[in-house]
Amino acid sequence: MPYVKGDIVWVPYENRDKKKLKHPAIIWEYSDDDTSFIGIMLTHAEPNGRFENILMKEDHFLSEHEVTFLNTHFVNQLFNKFQDWGPFYKAGRLTGEGISFIEEHLKQASPLNFDDYIKR
Repeated sequence: MPYVKGDIVWVPYENRDKKKLKHPAIIWEYSDDDTSFIGIMLTHAEPNGRFENILMKEDHFLSEHEVTFLNTHFVNQLFNKFQDWGPFYKAGRLTGEGISFIEEHLKQASPLNFDDYIKR
């Protein structure tokens, strides 16, 4: 397993498919067969009536990576992410404080596919 909880993965620009992965994702948990993972989407979008995005802080991110804090919110929902959306690379990492912050605020719900989330 190349990634651990709190790693932030992204897809090289030339491989990005806007129908599959539009935002960096935090690894939260791998499936039993390592073909998919449960992740948390990062976004710059403010919370609104449809989406409960939660503002993070600068000290929630390690600074030596590509993805760091820049008015960054996490989407308060677990998502099913699939390895074939990659190839992924490690673009960032949460600090222990960042992981704890999400654990404290994350609503406990079953992971969704992104399309199902948008339809809600």
